[in-house]
Amino acid sequence: MKKLFIIGLGLTMSSLAFQSKAQTSQSAANDQMRFGIKAGANLMNMGKISIGDQSYSTDSKVGFQAGVYADLPLGGGFAFLPEVIYSQKGGKVKETFGNTTSEFDSKVGYLDVPILVGYRPTPELTVFVGPQASFLLSQESSFKVNGEQAGDSFTNKKDYKKSIAGGVVGLGYAITPNINVNGRYTMDFQKTFNDDINQDKLKNKGFALSLGYTF
Repeated sequence: MKKLFIIGLGLTMSSLAFQSKAQTSQSAANDQMRFGIKAGANLMNMGKISIGDQSYSTDSKVGFQAGVYADLPLGGGFAFLPEVIYSQKGGKVKETFGNTTSEFDSKVGYLDVPILVGYRPTPELTVFVGPQASFLLSQESSFKVNGEQAGDSFTNKKDYKKSIAGGVVGLGYAITPNINVNGRYTMDFQKTFNDDINQDKLKNKGFALSLGYTF
């Protein structure tokens, strides 16, 4: 019985020591400047598009995102979290009139630069919010009628704003000191098209989920 007690006590002390070491490692990781890479997916739409006297809500599109980020502790659980991300956005509209189904599909590439401030209520969890600037890189739009391509896809960017201001709010969770998951809602404050295009309700918005690795 005495031997079993000693073995049990030893296992308990080892477990507590390992847990304390892991918590210390996580706390130390949160107190130093770090950098990382991330990749994931967007589920975005472009709000509402006006065609004649009618307004149509755009359906969401899945897009790719990837980039780099920094984690700069500010003290008191706060951190400065700037990012630079390539992000695919866009939307699509599908409407049926009689025997005719028309579909508009747009895929737009941006360089997103979120300037975020985060707060960590625990070493693993981060709540963040901040403004975002998006810079137009590319766009490809197409029309289909009854499932058939109507003309060529067009890639001209002249009608699109070159830069757009927006905002981000979200949560991050550190699975380990190096690996994290990140979910956010992002929304543009300005419309997608130039001021001379009458589409004031077309604004990128939606959700993003990513997996990151912090060095």
